[in-house]
Amino acid sequence: MSLPVLVREVMSPSVISVESSATVRDAAQVMIEREIGSVIVTESGRPVGIMTERDVLRRVVVKGLDPTKTRVGEVMSSPLVTVKADAYITDAGRLMSERNIRRLLVVEDDRPVGVVTEKDLLRAFNKYLTVGLRV
Repeated sequence: MSLPVLVREVMSPSVISVESSATVRDAAQVMIEREIGSVIVTESGRPVGIMTERDVLRRVVVKGLDPTKTRVGEVMSSPLVTVKADAYITDAGRLMSERNIRRLLVVEDDRPVGVVTEKDLLRAFNKYLTVGLRV
């Protein structure tokens, strides 16, 4: 069963990115300033991966790497998993579950148009169920 809610309706329409050559510290600073939990990693403007707060903890902090010298491209999660903007949120949730990830890059005509997170889907499911129960 698919809820009749599309990814485009619940995604964040901004894609915040950093080049793979950026330092982890610089990327983390962007995440803090923008109050986000991840950045899309690009090479020559093309999305190639994602770096999350979890990646920083597991692949930098725990391993004792210097975030001022470690490049984002060395610790990003890749390959980047995407979902189409016109996919149903249930399909996005299934994809996240199958891949054990919490964020998807949303694409339209092979162009990044947003990011959808586990929290976005939970809010949408909750809203849909709450509205559905009132009817």
